[in-house]
Amino acid sequence: MRGLVVLGIVLFIGYILLIGAIIIWPIFNILAYLKVLIFPRPIRKKYGTNLLKLNSDSFDIEISEQDKKNINKLKKSIKSNKEKLVADIKLIEDKITTLKSKVANISSKISALGNLKKNNDGSFSQRSNDGKTAYALDSKRQEINSEIYYKESEIEDLKYHNKVRTEDINDEINDIKNKPWDAWYEWSTRYARYLTNKRAIIFMFIGFPVLFLVLGNGSIMAGFNAYVYISYIQPVSELFGIDNFASGFSSYFISYEYAITSLEIFEGTFDFWSWILYVLTMPVLTGLLAYISYKSYIEKSTKVEPKLY
Repeated sequence: MRGLVVLGIVLFIGYILLIGAIIIWPIFNILAYLKVLIFPRPIRKKYGTNLLKLNSDSFDIEISEQDKKNINKLKKSIKSNKEKLVADIKLIEDKITTLKSKVANISSKISALGNLKKNNDGSFSQRSNDGKTAYALDSKRQEINSEIYYKESEIEDLKYHNKVRTEDINDEINDIKNKPWDAWYEWSTRYARYLTNKRAIIFMFIGFPVLFLVLGNGSIMAGFNAYVYISYIQPVSELFGIDNFASGFSSYFISYEYAITSLEIFEGTFDFWSWILYVLTMPVLTGLLAYISYKSYIEKSTKVEPKLY
């Protein structure tokens, strides 16, 4: 039982918050529009909202002369790094060539010793003087081959690190080149929000009077009173009684006399489906319009989208 009471309180509070949001959201929407109208974000103030005055090159002003100089410096660093890489590889390759010559020379000396016996592990048998000589030469050859391997690995490491550095520098260059696109992206979202908000407000200014006309059978004032009754007075009076408007929390919003008059006029006129139809129609339609409009304006803004690097 206690759980049901708590659940009922939670549901009612949620309902009050929902209704409060439904009733006052047009006001917040208008205030939000006025804010961005009077105090526009710098990016929207800079580029405006007229697509006819913009093109994909309009955002190139985001790249300063210093940015251009930085790009040239970065490109030069890529070139100098590549030149240094080529020079470093050349030095290592020369050393490898020398080492390979030593290996070939050792191999010739071993071959000149004739057909020598080998152990099971492939090493030369040291039972004879020639075998001992071949064993020593072969050990030296293996050391040089290991050195060749490390030198070749060093070349691969140099290539890899140069590749990473080049990619990092190219990322820096692209970050600068993408400044126009970054500005366009920020502008496009502000552009879409501003015009979407404007369209939603125009829709509300037209939609609410039409809704009130329907509710009031041709009278906007009667429709407004019916809207207040459906959205707030009816559910509160059924749950807490009409006295809630006399001494309860509802008295802070709606007078007792107004609530009584509304009950006398509209009691029994509307049911749950009326609440769904009349109370949620405008928020749902406005939300749907805002969503479609925002997507539409974002799509339109792509006509002036700069290249993304």
